[in-house]
Amino acid sequence: MGVIMRTKTIAVLILACIVGLGVFACKARKGNIGSATNPIRFYFMPLKEEAVFNANAPVIKNYLEQKTGLAITAVPAPDFLTIIKAFNNQQADVAFMNTLGYLMAHDWSKTEAPLKTLYGDIYTSYRGEIIARVDRGINKPEDLTGKTIAFADPFSASGYLYAMKLLNDRGIKPAKTIFAGGHKKAVEMVYKGEVDAAATYHSQPSGSGVGGDARNELLKQYPDVIAQVKIIALTDEIPNGPVAVRYDLSPEIKSKLVDALLGFANTAEGRSVLSNLYNVTGLTKAGDNDYSQVRDVIKKLGKKIEEVVPGGLTFYEQTIMPMMRD
Repeated sequence: MGVIMRTKTIAVLILACIVGLGVFACKARKGNIGSATNPIRFYFMPLKEEAVFNANAPVIKNYLEQKTGLAITAVPAPDFLTIIKAFNNQQADVAFMNTLGYLMAHDWSKTEAPLKTLYGDIYTSYRGEIIARVDRGINKPEDLTGKTIAFADPFSASGYLYAMKLLNDRGIKPAKTIFAGGHKKAVEMVYKGEVDAAATYHSQPSGSGVGGDARNELLKQYPDVIAQVKIIALTDEIPNGPVAVRYDLSPEIKSKLVDALLGFANTAEGRSVLSNLYNVTGLTKAGDNDYSQVRDVIKKLGKKIEEVVPGGLTFYEQTIMPMMRD
């Protein structure tokens, strides 16, 4: 997302998106945090289908409750903005987040990043990739000039921000760009020939040497997707997404959650759950400075709000500005 995070612009952008979702209302929380009446609210960012969350989130919840003595509620988030808003109104206490979502949450509500995910047990970063059908004659990024490209999501570092940087660095000018509404959808659009290319995530190889990207999410539906859709470029390295926590949680609760999550990631069951949910194999300690390089990319792109939000200028003028004047 091409905006400078530490400006009013990002606040207005997030506000615009939140208003667009119609989700201003929130309920006051009562009781000691972590109690049965006011459990820790653990938000899970979307990546895979609901069934995956239903099968795996309860395993994390039960483990954390046993190790911390705190009551935990697992909350599936339909999108990244829901998590950002939940941190801002103190409805979220801890969350699996993507990189850009965390940066917004940090600037909007001081959210912290004590942990981040690991790929292949050792990799603290991943990349984005640009993909195309094998029969479109697109073999390198320069072939995308004059083509239609689908970005996965405007709030994705791999599926938008770093892919845009790659295109800008090489002077590539597509004829049209759109947002697919998710990584799986971006791959599907390429597979069906609805766009010439798409940007999505590319994870590091696992310990067994097997890499991963969003094409794997469609194998059941389209068994030949990897044969029909190829990778034509990889972006620069991107720091892995964090496990974020609300800044004003007590140090004792933060410590309990961090220690328990690290312990969970070191169990065989924990590794399986993390892989099922987010294609990662572990967790490691982190901090806000781990994401400074992403902020630098955002600043270099320096895009305006009307270039960031799809249809943003009209929405901004008709919805946000009148509200700001009230």
